Amino acid sequence: MPSISRALHDFLAGADLTVEDALTRHVTDDYRQSTDGQWIDRAQFAAQLTQLRGFVQSVDIEVKSELTQGSSYAERHVITVTGRDGSTGRQEVYLFGELASDGRFAWLEELTRSLPAA
Repeated sequence: MPSISRALHDFLAGADLTVEDALTRHVTDDYRQSTDGQWIDRAQFAAQLTQLRGFVQSVDIEVKSELTQGSSYAERHVITVTGRDGSTGRQEVYLFGELASDGRFAWLEELTRSLPAA
């Protein structure tokens, strides 16, 4: 089953994978993503990931719920990111998406909210 948790680990902390390899593994060539109403395409997402990898030391993802039904995907998680400077940020993420026939994500739409550091 596809998992945004596995994808996020590969995207942000996958030192053994290039950004392009991580994207190829988890999203389609025409992938699109909306975070809090702002849509970006795969190339823009790749640029974001490249920049984030320069700041991220580690990622912890606590999946609260996850559901796949046919090509529909829904999930809620809390992500904690620790930066190379020791800073920590936490967000709760609610997302819905669609899976391509090969099981990769075709699109995701996320709503996020910041949480206090644990």
